[in-house]
Amino acid sequence: MSSDPGEPARRALERARQSIQKIHQAAIRHRDPSLHEIADEMSEVALILGHDAGPVQDWRPCPVCGAEPGSHCIQRPGHEMVNGMHPERSRL
Repeated sequence: MSSDPGEPARRALERARQSIQKIHQAAIRHRDPSLHEIADEMSEVALILGHDAGPVQDWRPCPVCGAEPGSHCIQRPGHEMVNGMHPERSRL
């Protein structure tokens, strides 16, 4: 048994992050944008409650270059990229 009182909460948060990622993966697999919207709503609620729901940029379409969820961004003139993605893609 762990002596860390915060451990159960961290495990629960990690399970929630994994669940959100699974929803995004299902959205890609089934080509269902409504599943991405649901996962984004869950991420927003987590942020409001003070929790980071994990990286979302891989699971949403890019508003700059149109890269589909699950694919990499494409360089566009006049738009900077950070770690291979447009910063606009990671904003909720």
